[in-house]
Amino acid sequence: MASGINEHKANVVCDEEVPDWVLAKRGIKLLINNNAREAQELFSRYPDNITMCAGYSFAAFMDALMTFEEDKLNLATSVLKEVERKCTSENGWFKSMKKAFGSSDNSSLAQTLETQIILADSQVCLAILTFLQQDISGYFKGGWVLRKAWKVYQSTYQEILQLYKEIIGDNDKQLPEAVMETTSTTPVSTPGSVESSPPSSEATKSEPDPPPNGKGAQIDKPTIERLMGAVSFGYGLFQLGISLLPPSLLKLTNFLGFGGNRQNGVSCLMYAREGVDMRAPLATLSLLWYHTIVRPFYALDGSNVQAGANAATQLLQESETEYGLSALFLFFKGRVNRLSSDIPNALKSFQSSVDHAAQREIKILAMHEVGWCHLIQLDYCSAESTFTYLKSWSRWSRAFYSYLAAICCGSCQNLTNLTTIKEIKNTTPTNRGNQLDEFLARRAKCCPSNDDDLSKLPSIFWKLLLYEMLYLWNALPSCSAQNIENIKLDCEAVPTSGNEPMLGLSKLILGCCYCIQRQYPKGIENFKLCLELRKDLPSNAVDAHISAFSHYELGALMIKTNETKAEGKTLLQNISCYKDYDFEQRLNIRVHSMLKHL
Repeated sequence: MASGINEHKANVVCDEEVPDWVLAKRGIKLLINNNAREAQELFSRYPDNITMCAGYSFAAFMDALMTFEEDKLNLATSVLKEVERKCTSENGWFKSMKKAFGSSDNSSLAQTLETQIILADSQVCLAILTFLQQDISGYFKGGWVLRKAWKVYQSTYQEILQLYKEIIGDNDKQLPEAVMETTSTTPVSTPGSVESSPPSSEATKSEPDPPPNGKGAQIDKPTIERLMGAVSFGYGLFQLGISLLPPSLLKLTNFLGFGGNRQNGVSCLMYAREGVDMRAPLATLSLLWYHTIVRPFYALDGSNVQAGANAATQLLQESETEYGLSALFLFFKGRVNRLSSDIPNALKSFQSSVDHAAQREIKILAMHEVGWCHLIQLDYCSAESTFTYLKSWSRWSRAFYSYLAAICCGSCQNLTNLTTIKEIKNTTPTNRGNQLDEFLARRAKCCPSNDDDLSKLPSIFWKLLLYEMLYLWNALPSCSAQNIENIKLDCEAVPTSGNEPMLGLSKLILGCCYCIQRQYPKGIENFKLCLELRKDLPSNAVDAHISAFSHYELGALMIKTNETKAEGKTLLQNISCYKDYDFEQRLNIRVHSMLKHL
């Protein structure tokens, strides 16, 4: 007992001799490597240390993003606001700034810059959590928080870059041009604002002005290199996040005086992950999230869901030594397998993630993917079992898992279990405030209420709803060639006059299957048939997404040839006539990106 106490005291004394950022990085690595309890204990030892508080806030933020559970979101918001308060309090940022100016103390200047980065990071994370509310007020609140972060990043980045160039020089090949160009492609600040953009690559080629007060002498080379990596992480995440906002919100960000460049964001994160700062492993996780989740979900590469798999594979290979048994990294390994249509190995990776995870949230995240792998395999009964389990254990969205379990139940012709199917009606959120809740409410309207009507529905009715899920979540391209053929056969067997939960859904799915098989004329034929069937329906119909996505798929095919490019462009532009449909914002991002490159 006494030896244990002495060992703990020795560790505390030893920790006090270690730089704050090293301790914070140790905590983050503990968290990533399935040691959440030890990470929590380490962070809690230093409640008044701003760097350790920042490390803990990153941990809370990751937890919230993984689960989407209300208590986790509230905790992360509270922790991030406390970090923001510490940075801007009289004893925090402003006081340390006063010390730094006119002081030759290396640690004072480094701490000032570190605190400014932490402030901007906390504001970006707060804005992301605010955006998750997915309502108009949330977007405006998030926009203003991002503006604050943008101003801090701008001034801090300029100062660090100036010091970097003075201490290390312009010719350091390790510093990518994309980092120095981070804001050169963004809109000019709003009239009357005081902020300015960091220098472009052209500006950095000239001799820099001498830093004020000779501050270059106050900071050493390793420290400025670490801080450049630190600021690049938040800057990169900021740029990447802004680039994914729907076109309707780009007007807001332009009005507020900032914008985003996706490629620059990725470049900044790549630079940050090579650094020694505590944010380096977070930069790797951010890149894995982007390549394996964001790119396929937003269909940034169209139906080519494997586009990010190679980049993610390289990141995983380079991280194998440090994080080979991390439940999070095993999760992303499963995502790569899934995107590569290697479903058996994806299931093994996700199961391994479940086995190694110390946190309930990561286990549920991996189980979610197991369910989707079963969907991709068209193994309806196994999928139903997984989603029924998640319905019981997840606090995020019981209604979502109830819906998935129900359509799987109907698809495997388990119509005797009407209780599961009726839960589509019973668990639909009454207080709808986000896109997923709206989606579930619309699906509930497609399903009959009484037992007789439910029992008479053929399995194809439920299969089409399942295929719709695969399509909307961009998982159809991950299906095997044989399963794509099976889906085609099901859709071709649907009579035009009935058995569809939404008119034309089978034609939309059929067209996409033909495109996956590279039979584009057949794809075009079915998209046109879908639009013809729906031509008399209003643009704000409850299932208007069928028309909107058919327009998109048809337009995306037609712009590929010169003869039909103009018609395809018109089709894409006409999508704006549809309003308030499922996944409207996500489709708008895809259309905006496609039109921008024409």
